[in-house]
Amino acid sequence: MKQKYLILKNDEKNGLIIREFLEINKEMFSLVCEETYDNNDIESAIAKDRKDLISVLRTNNMYPVGLYADRLAESIITMYGAENKQPIELLFDDSASFVKTQGDIVGLEEVEGKILEDDELLEDDFDDHKPLKTNCSIKVADDEPDKVEDDEPDDDTADSEETI
Repeated sequence: MKQKYLILKNDEKNGLIIREFLEINKEMFSLVCEETYDNNDIESAIAKDRKDLISVLRTNNMYPVGLYADRLAESIITMYGAENKQPIELLFDDSASFVKTQGDIVGLEEVEGKILEDDELLEDDFDDHKPLKTNCSIKVADDEPDKVEDDEPDDDTADSEETI
């Protein structure tokens, strides 16, 4: 899935606008969210640190993942630092991000080195564990019948009961 973010600085209303788009068809994007932020909130968050800016950017309606939020914050810091009035467009492709993350996963060689042999899997190590509580008892309620009776007895059992 592809996502696009459009960052606009709206000096007339003293704010920052971020629009989030999702690709619905090949190269066809649809607006899914628009958030407006006060310039004072953005500038004070930039003055603190990037993490604070990211927490200001994340809302109930727009909550970009870490990689996207970091790039958004970086672009906004650049936009406010240079007093750039041009909109910034960021395009993200989840499939490209997924391939990047696959490289971070533990290598196959490390996993193969940790595979246990069959004998190790069959070894029991119960001596190291405390036994379960064994002095427990199950109490049956007194009002429950010992024998479950059918509403309608079978024909075979009905005959045998009558003859006794």
